[in-house]
Amino acid sequence: MICIPIVGPTMDRARKDLDACQQLADIIELRLDLIENCDLPLLLKEAGKPCIVTNRCKMDGGQFAGTEEERVDILRQAIDLGADYIDIETSTPGPLLKSILENKGSVKVILSHHDFTRTPDDLNPLYDLMSQLPADILKIITYATDINDNLALFRLLARAKKDEKQMIAFCMGEKGEVSRILTVQQGGWLTFGSLETGKESAPGQIPAKTLKHVYRVNDLKPESKMYGVIGDPVSKSMGYLIHNKAFQETGLPHVYVPLLVQNVSRFFSAFEPYLGGLSVTMPHKEAIMKPLSHIDPAAGRIGAVNTVVRNGNGWAGYNTDYSGALKALEPHGPLKDKNVLIIGAGGTAKAIGQSVVDEGAHLTLTYNRNKEKAQELADQLKANLISIRDVDQATVDFVINCSPVGMAPNTNDTPFPARLLKPGMVVFDSVYNPMETRLLKDAQAAGCATVSGVELFVHQAAGQFELWTGKTAPIDLMRQVVEEKLSPKE
Repeated sequence: MICIPIVGPTMDRARKDLDACQQLADIIELRLDLIENCDLPLLLKEAGKPCIVTNRCKMDGGQFAGTEEERVDILRQAIDLGADYIDIETSTPGPLLKSILENKGSVKVILSHHDFTRTPDDLNPLYDLMSQLPADILKIITYATDINDNLALFRLLARAKKDEKQMIAFCMGEKGEVSRILTVQQGGWLTFGSLETGKESAPGQIPAKTLKHVYRVNDLKPESKMYGVIGDPVSKSMGYLIHNKAFQETGLPHVYVPLLVQNVSRFFSAFEPYLGGLSVTMPHKEAIMKPLSHIDPAAGRIGAVNTVVRNGNGWAGYNTDYSGALKALEPHGPLKDKNVLIIGAGGTAKAIGQSVVDEGAHLTLTYNRNKEKAQELADQLKANLISIRDVDQATVDFVINCSPVGMAPNTNDTPFPARLLKPGMVVFDSVYNPMETRLLKDAQAAGCATVSGVELFVHQAAGQFELWTGKTAPIDLMRQVVEEKLSPKE
């Protein structure tokens, strides 16, 4: 189930939000401490869904400023009004907590505990204590300071399922997003999603629309596999949009999630049993190679992996930037004996440079400030190396930008002089935001053939999907998702 919290701040806003969440929420939480001059009878009457009534004090992450007696009296009012559920914290003074638990009538009580600073190593003692109280549903929410903290909550859910107890459990914060997404699949009673961005009731809360329609949290099955992107940061990644849409389109019950990882070895050893496969982004493309049992030869030559695939009892690493670049360039003829100029000397340049060299192209790399780094890559690829200031002296059939120049917000910048662009050239920009960079606009004006960075992004993602699933990727749909996301909003 997806629960949407109604956070006010006014009664008028709360009533409008109740109406707005009807198509998204399975259950609603009325955060009375966040709604000024709250009219609880009216909200319960107009809710249209089962309701959890919550009234938190500041110590537990809320805003109620009265006494504990006054706070609990409001929960008693909810019981008298016949609310479906009330939420009361373990921090509530013993006599007040006992009075609620022993006089709850037909209302079901959620007994909750929040830790807004960390996730304890062992949550079992807390679970044992809470289990001794006559609550209907246990709720333990912690803050993730490391991606592996989520697994403590997964283990807790497995125990609750074995004990036949209803439980809500996940982590807060950006590093806790994976447990918010997977908690229902792991046996949790519900997860929380905000009505929209800016209406979160706790850190790391994901919009309910995304939970329902992108991650499909209510449709995940016990056998659903988890895929995801590991990196630091991962908040700007669009992988969750295209891969979840591709799973849905091809009838696969799997889910793809962002995973903010800082220590690759610790993450991989702990999460391995839960994983179907991984995308890998900076800064982990080299570190991820260590725990893998097989490295594809192309990825080995590049020295970087961006795709991890389960291989029998082990794991294999691939680089679909390599194959994706070749797919993107394929419509423009063979690369053999062509003169290719690559701008940049980072990971993208390494992958694309290796791909064109393997196809028999003559490669020239450029450097701007860091000649030493560029020379190292040139030596590895057996390529020529020139200063970016000397590009007018190079013979060029293909120009490939692998630098960030021209990326939003610096959309007026270009890495290659427009005066050097000639009809017959092919210009490929790995930058995909914006979709049409200044370089591509200049190239089109000069009569060049152009390849957008969207093509690289989509083809590398399609390669990942096919390696993971063995199915043909719905590439046109994946491209549509990226283009819709990147299109300027009116």
